[in-house]
Order: sequence, then C-alpha cells, then structure tokens
Amino acid sequence: MSKYWLALLIPLLIACEHNSYDTGDGRYSYLQADIVDAHTAVKGLIDYCHTDKGDSLQLSPHAIAPWATTPDSTYRALLYYGKVTDHITEATQIARVPVLSYVPTARIDTVFTDPVKLESAWMSANRRYINLQLGLKTGRQDGVDNKQVLSVMHDSTSTDDTGVSTIHLRLYHRQNAVPEYYTVRQYISIPLDNIKKTTQIRLTVNTYNGIVTRSFLIDR
Repeated sequence: MSKYWLALLIPLLIACEHNSYDTGDGRYSYLQADIVDAHTAVKGLIDYCHTDKGDSLQLSPHAIAPWATTPDSTYRALLYYGKVTDHITEATQIARVPVLSYVPTARIDTVFTDPVKLESAWMSANRRYINLQLGLKTGRQDGVDNKQVLSVMHDSTSTDDTGVSTIHLRLYHRQNAVPEYYTVRQYISIPLDNIKKTTQIRLTVNTYNGIVTRSFLIDR
C-alpha cells in the first residue's frame, strides 16, 4: 500500500503500554513498550531505535523484522523491550506501525467513515506524529478475504484572526464487508514534519459511540 492507504487482512494484535513492570527480576520484570522510529542495519534486522521522547536504544541482538525490507532505512514500529543498560536493550517483540500521510478528501472517489473504537489519540513527545490506537472489529469467513482500509483525509484548512491555521482531518475507514466478530488493536501514526508553523490539528473519527473530535496544537 502507499503512504496514504493501509489495507488490513487481520490487523496487529499487540497492545502498547506506557508503563513498566517492576515486580520481580525475571526477563519480563522490566518489560515496556514504545512506538519508535526503528533503523534497519540490513534487510529484516533492526539495530537501533529512537523513542518519541528522544531516547536512543541499541538492540542486542538485532530485532528480526521481516516487514523492514529496505536496508539503512527508518520504519515506525511498536517495540517491546526489557531492561535498558547504557542505552542497550533486548527487543522481545517488534511490529510495524503504519505511517499514513493525509490525502485531500477531494481526491477520494468514495468516502467511507465506518465506525471504529478510538482507544487513544496523542501527539508524540517530539511533536513529529499524532498516534492513534484504534480498535477494529474483524473476523474470518470462509471464502471471503476482504480487507479493511484505513486512511486519513484532509477536509480543509482554516485560519483564525491571529494567523493560526487549523487543519481539519478525518479518519477514513472502510469495513468492506469484513465480519465484525471480535476487536483487534491497530496503531497508526500521522506524520507532522511538513508543518512548519504553529498549527492546530482537528481530527474527527466516527466511533461506535458517535463522532469524536480530538484537537492538537503544534507549536513551532
């Protein structure tokens, strides 16, 4: 898929926790998770990551990531890792987090806003991304291999009397007749690097409980 669209057969099942586990002293006693920018040493191997808080993590041994197919490149990922000593840690699990740039709504032939669960939405500490934690209803049906589709639509941009712009975004979600038997968790990141001045982002999501809007101020 392109940087604007994500097709999902069965979405990621991993959960992201922002806290550490500090009971006991086993392998998982210090387990924590972060969404990171992960660097590939070679195809399929991650050698280091940068967290959104600015921490650098060297992975020893390198983490296996079959989806990271381009050497010496950066991928967005959800990293589970253990105790950190001198910036070195061991990855226990790593999964790709899609980065979806927003696309003008006018370029989309048919707009779908099928409901999702919006479990969390936050701006990264480095103000480079808006991260979404979604709950998607999914399931399998014999003879059906439809994929759900996610994207982020740019509806419009407005400017107030002080000169601050507001970018109005909407989550695109096409259920595409995928059965809704159970809920799985999916993360996505919306990149903000192209925003060079103080701007407000208003993101609207159609949830099972109605329309929800989240606002984020990017202070450049």
